Amino acid sequence: MIRQIAVFVAGVLCTFQSSVFAQDDMAEPKTKKINHQVGVQVNELVRQVFNFNGTTSNLNNPYLIMYSANLAKSGWGLRLGFGPEFNTFKDDDGITIRENNINIINARLGIEKSFRLSDKWSTGAGLDGVYSSDITFSKTSVRSFDSTNTNISSYLTTTGGGAMAWLRYNISPRILVGTEASFYYRVGKFKQKVDITRRVNNGIGGTNKFETTYSTLDNKLNEGKFNLPMVFYLIVAF
Repeated sequence: MIRQIAVFVAGVLCTFQSSVFAQDDMAEPKTKKINHQVGVQVNELVRQVFNFNGTTSNLNNPYLIMYSANLAKSGWGLRLGFGPEFNTFKDDDGITIRENNINIINARLGIEKSFRLSDKWSTGAGLDGVYSSDITFSKTSVRSFDSTNTNISSYLTTTGGGAMAWLRYNISPRILVGTEASFYYRVGKFKQKVDITRRVNNGIGGTNKFETTYSTLDNKLNEGKFNLPMVFYLIVAF
């Protein structure tokens, strides 16, 4: 009986000791190896709060969402940007029907190096590869004596790359605001197909017939563009 009690007590002591060591291990701070940041554009919010004269300016940065992952020790890391836009519009005034379907995707992937300027300020610079796709379908129908239907399909695809730099301010350890500037050079192709169908009336008592004309465009695009630091991101670090 005494031996069984001794074994039981020894087991309890071993369990308690293991628990204490485990808590000590958990209490020991871990060194953070990678800094992650996710941001979203807040220009519309800033415009609503600070723009009192009613004027607006076109943004030259199409990336709505950004993400970066940087090594805590060296500052080197990867960055992503993504900006989708999907819009469908239809209008009918009784005579003319207009329909538009817009599908735009902008994406970028690059490398960067971040630098800590102070407890509140940080900056970084890097290189990006960029891609964009803009597909638009437009249809117009006119109800009249010689009804006309117009269909337009546009395709614009570009690829390229360039340099960028950013500046960020820490509102708190996990909340930041920032802006960026970049210069990207792009090459691409623009294709457009247009077909127009008209109803032709051969006169009183005559029969109606439809005539369709077709036209196409196939152009190349070369563009170098400097994007000013006009966009603001609200960023969460984790």
